[in-house]
Amino acid sequence: MMKIKLTLLTFIISFSAIAANTPLDNLKLMQLYLDKNQLEKVEDLYDENEEILGKNWMALERLAISFERREKFKEAIETYRKIIVNFNKEAHEKILATSASKMDSSYYDKTKLQLYYYKLAFLNTQLFSKTNSYTPGNDRSKYKKNAEGFIGLARKVKVDEGDLKLLEDLLQEKINSDERMTYKSHYYASLDFISWQDRLYLVNTSGVKTNLLSTAIGTCIGGGKKWENVNFEFDLEGCFAVLTATISSEDRTVKYQQSSVAVKGFVAGPGMYFKTFSDNVLLGVHVPVKYRQGDWTNPDETQYRFEREKTYEAGYFLQSKIKIKNVSLRTRLGKVFPNPGSLWSIGLLYDF
Repeated sequence: MMKIKLTLLTFIISFSAIAANTPLDNLKLMQLYLDKNQLEKVEDLYDENEEILGKNWMALERLAISFERREKFKEAIETYRKIIVNFNKEAHEKILATSASKMDSSYYDKTKLQLYYYKLAFLNTQLFSKTNSYTPGNDRSKYKKNAEGFIGLARKVKVDEGDLKLLEDLLQEKINSDERMTYKSHYYASLDFISWQDRLYLVNTSGVKTNLLSTAIGTCIGGGKKWENVNFEFDLEGCFAVLTATISSEDRTVKYQQSSVAVKGFVAGPGMYFKTFSDNVLLGVHVPVKYRQGDWTNPDETQYRFEREKTYEAGYFLQSKIKIKNVSLRTRLGKVFPNPGSLWSIGLLYDF
């Protein structure tokens, strides 16, 4: 008799436990977890009872809300899509096949498709807004296209126009931001008034060197290509220089001087600017490689020869630029090693 009672008691306890685990009880528990903001417990409860709760649209809706609150937007999107496909398929297909001008509220008034379309528009807008330069291009395009598509569906079923306008504004804001950050390329021409000092040596037959200092001034004509966005500008530029130089000895014991010496060369290299308080005022650096040769006169070819008669040198420029539409005024100041003096230029740029 005792065994029968124990068996009956065990059965009653087991049946009560099973009865307590009904979909309705789980729904109440999911809602309780949502109300207490215990979002992970919502997902854990769903995972433990997925076979039952996956067939209940109310459970899926609460799961989607928990994903949304945790900013797990992709999971929320997938859950809302599952609700539409599994519980609103006929109405959804009818809405897709009907033009907005012929849409009748009877197609959707007994469903929650207005809410789900808005949620999918909102979530895809959030995903697109959070993309950055590391996001694959296909994903960026997909989020934007999906957001626009669900905004269109939400408008079909008469979702509040103010809410949809806000989403459209967020999309456009992100599009404009990406546009400003995207590098655009342009070609440009340059004309600079340029001056530099450099050194060459007059070497006698005994190998004794006399330092000669050349100061050259002239023009440099060229151009380049630049890449710019809202914050930075990078360029690669070159110019051909035609100058006139005055050259003299730095050693008083040796007399050597020339004026109006023809000098030719080029200056080329990469540079960058950052935009300061205005898009039209830029500061930056440039790394030039300089080549020059001059028509130096040897005082006695039997006694002397030149060193560094032709040179390749490198250095740096600090540069600034003020832009007025397609024309820019540029100044540069720097040094080319191992020369003792500075290198400077002032010029005009024209953007094509």
